[in-house]
This record gives sequence, structure tokens and C-alpha cells, in this order.
Amino acid sequence: MSEKPQLMRLIVVYDGECNLCLATVDKLRKMPVRAELTFVPLQKLVSGETKPWPGIDDVPLSALSAQLHVTDEAGKRYSGVDGVLKLLSLIPSMSGLAAIGRLPGFHGISRLLYRLVARYRYRLFGRTSCSDGVCSLPRRTPEGGGEHDSP
Repeated sequence: MSEKPQLMRLIVVYDGECNLCLATVDKLRKMPVRAELTFVPLQKLVSGETKPWPGIDDVPLSALSAQLHVTDEAGKRYSGVDGVLKLLSLIPSMSGLAAIGRLPGFHGISRLLYRLVARYRYRLFGRTSCSDGVCSLPRRTPEGGGEHDSP
């Protein structure tokens, strides 16, 4: 009897307010991936709800917010298109796409396209106040704009 090989563990930091990011995370959760993935919305890092770990602890907030980040157990970070390619390489049906994306000419184009989509992600795909399946509704201001009177 042979044991199952232990899966690589990766942590994926994504924008929990980006509709494209949320849809991608949802899709990844349903796909066969040759890794154990943990998803962390960057908003939980910003708020302090989740503490940074090696590979993420030295990333400035502006860089953290600008793109996807994937870290492995050793603290190696794959950011932006490199994070996407890392994830694609672990999906059996998409690993060929990852190999093409790493080719010298394609890698530069992939990096440019990723930066454009990441920069304009809210305009292109919209923004939500939902993260981890929990949505917040905007607070209603009472008519007249003041506090409610107590009965």
C-alpha cells in the first residue's frame, strides 16, 4: 500500500472586494488542484484580522493591494502574473497554459495584460462589499439626516 503524496500548501492573497477575484477564488475552490489552497482576502490583512506570515510580512500595503500574491510553505512569494501561472500550473487541465505563459515572449505580454486588468479591475468587473460570502449593506440615513428619536 502506498501513501498519497502530501500536497503542497499555498496561501493565496486576493482582493475580497473585486468581483473578478471573488469569481476566480470560487472557481479555484471547485477545480481539481494539485495543492492545498488557503484563500485570504487582503482586507483581512489590512484590518489586522489575519496576521502576516513569511513571504507576505514584508510586502508594502500598496504592493499588497495592487496584485494577487501566492506564498508557499517556505515563504516564497509569487506575485501578479507569476502567482496566476503558479496556480494554473497546479490545475491539470490548465498546466499547458501556464507553460505557454512562462515562455519568454508570452511572459512579458502576460505581465502587461495582468497589470492592466489588475489596475482597472473595479471598472472592468465591479466592486463588492462581500468577502468570504459575507456582504455588508450600506447604512441607511434616517430621513432628515439625523438620529432616530427615542420613543
